[in-house]
Amino acid sequence: MRRQIFAASAAFLLFTAIMPVFSNETAAVWTRIYNSTNQLEAKISVMKNIVDLHDRDMGPVLTEALREIVYTVDESLSFGERQRYDDLMRIIIRELGSLKVTAAAPDIYKVVQETDDEFLRAVAIASLGTAGARDYADEIADYLRYLNSDIIRIENNEKRNSVINACIYSLERFHMAVGFEPVFFASISRYARDSVQKAERALKNMVEDPTDLIVGIIKADNSFETRLAALGVEERSSAAPERKTEAASAAIEVSLVYNATTPSEKQYQTRTRIKSCEMIRDLGVADERAVNWLGMMLNSSTAITEQVTCLQALGTYSSNSAVDVLATYLSYHNDRRASGMQYSDERAIRECINALGNTGNPAGRNALMMVEYSNWSSQTIRMAKNALKNM
Repeated sequence: MRRQIFAASAAFLLFTAIMPVFSNETAAVWTRIYNSTNQLEAKISVMKNIVDLHDRDMGPVLTEALREIVYTVDESLSFGERQRYDDLMRIIIRELGSLKVTAAAPDIYKVVQETDDEFLRAVAIASLGTAGARDYADEIADYLRYLNSDIIRIENNEKRNSVINACIYSLERFHMAVGFEPVFFASISRYARDSVQKAERALKNMVEDPTDLIVGIIKADNSFETRLAALGVEERSSAAPERKTEAASAAIEVSLVYNATTPSEKQYQTRTRIKSCEMIRDLGVADERAVNWLGMMLNSSTAITEQVTCLQALGTYSSNSAVDVLATYLSYHNDRRASGMQYSDERAIRECINALGNTGNPAGRNALMMVEYSNWSSQTIRMAKNALKNM
């Protein structure tokens, strides 16, 4: 039988080489050859010939062949026979994806659901992405989410990496918001470096503006380490400066509302505040919604680095509300210094003076004038006089 099949295949290839055959006729001939083949190894050989054509008109042939295996293959097969059928499905599914045969997506997803072979599952997931079968974006996003949270465990590292990478690949290809969060968490998980890098690259391509999704992660019940990572994704994204400023403002808000409890989390809380202020400062967008949170941060922080970056961020504004925050801060410390309070470090005061000078808003004039009469160092007084020249 095998010799007969090989002879028929060879004859058909010779026939198509010497005279033209329309694609639908080609599909019909290959269908007959494949269906008349009973031995598994011969079926695999015929299927390889079909795949080598890379003809989209072969889609129905491939789809029907996959359905035959998925829905009719005997479950009592030996382990070796089962593996060879998995090999055959792998060949078919890859080509269905490559040819973008979305009509076969339900059958491919059936393989995702039912196979015990993780490598085959990975091929099926990736093929759904290659085919652009966006109807299954929710299911693949959920699957990656379950992997991230260990609801689904794959003990073998190679198998786990193949499935994770397939999920990331497909979700990136779909360009849908539903896949963003699970890919983000994959990017900060303890996966293989290759998988993490794939997730990081995918995040840049999945959605044009991830701000709403990032703010959702920042405001959810996540660690400050996670929030800081989300802020980094926003910073590297193609979102507009106004939107990035919005995310940075949300991060400051959350850092003031939720208190870190462990020393490690407190460090990440501080880093989140500093990164947020640096983004607001460097983006230079006068988002007035941020002024309130910057003011609260400035007046509640005891860390000099936090205070300095917060003052630098406020110095990018020229509005009365921002200047009022700066002037109130400087006036408060002027009064304390005048009453005899000692300051071993005047960096925050000097940064506030710089910020007021940068605004050019005369509403800060009185606070700057009082610096000279508040017993500050000569260098700080000189800075205040120079800042007054900008008013």
